[in-house]
Amino acid sequence: MDRMRLARVHGPGVVKLDEVPVPEVGAGDVLVRVEACGICGSDLGYIAVGGLGGGAPLAEPLPIGHEFAGVVEAVGANVAGLVPGQRVAVNPDAGFIGGGGEEGAMAPFIRLREPDVARTFFSIPDHISFEEAALAEPLSVALRGLRVTHARPSDKVAVLGAGPIGLCAVAMLKHLGMTDIAVIDRVPARLERALALGATLAIDTREDDMVEALASLHGEGERFGTRFVGTDLFIDAAGAPPLLTDVIACAKLRARIAVIALYKKPCPVDLWKMMANEIAMTGSIALDRADEFGEAVEMVASGSVDLSPMISHRFAFDEFHEAIAMAADGDRSAKVMLHFKDVPA
Repeated sequence: MDRMRLARVHGPGVVKLDEVPVPEVGAGDVLVRVEACGICGSDLGYIAVGGLGGGAPLAEPLPIGHEFAGVVEAVGANVAGLVPGQRVAVNPDAGFIGGGGEEGAMAPFIRLREPDVARTFFSIPDHISFEEAALAEPLSVALRGLRVTHARPSDKVAVLGAGPIGLCAVAMLKHLGMTDIAVIDRVPARLERALALGATLAIDTREDDMVEALASLHGEGERFGTRFVGTDLFIDAAGAPPLLTDVIACAKLRARIAVIALYKKPCPVDLWKMMANEIAMTGSIALDRADEFGEAVEMVASGSVDLSPMISHRFAFDEFHEAIAMAADGDRSAKVMLHFKDVPA
């Protein structure tokens, strides 16, 4: 067990399973045997641009994979609070796992170098699967965005986009007690998943006018001669500038917008509307979110929200390239999971 395969980006559109040494464990390190790892939109973005973006070429291949859960394989002599055999979900923030750091979780094993154990490792009970535990990472991304924008149970909410992060937002809104959740997308299958997770209205922008649908659900009014809808909180999980423009145009006085989508280019914003209606827009990149990660793990373990509609496809690690292709097909897939059971090192 001295070699293993690790998914790494080598350049634009080029991702390979490279044979590398199984990491050695130092006195302050932890080795985790990966059991399940989700494919994130950021993984697909790294592959597409050939790195982290910004135009700089890679100095060396970039490991990917950050949505994962597994079993503690080995613990360094100076590490307290973990034992081999412990089932864990792992917060990837420290060391930028799978996002610019030296380690990536699309591999049978991953080493965490001198981690803050309490903020990185979260024990998972036997009754939940590793793939459910791996959902804690994207769920915590959504929860962090909701916390930053001070989401509250009384809010009337609209989620822009029913991709994986939008679906996670729906699940965490249900977890926080929201009962009035509209979801906006253009793909029927994605909207069906959102309804299954607890959304109360699905708005298909190919057939329905967003403003009319939100006005029907959340009420409407007029300010400065312009119609507004009664939505309190918009969660932008779409990253589509025209949709955000429409939201700002119809937002009411003191509406809030939480941006948890990845915008790849600058987006024009109607600052007069923002000022005149005192609209608050917040962003969240989900760093330093150990509290949200722990809460997401607890939510998954509680079973309070049925998360099964979120996982659309499962692939063995040997089917890595097929899994990546499926994850890139947003009309057909939601969260795509890689499994590592019985994968030889």
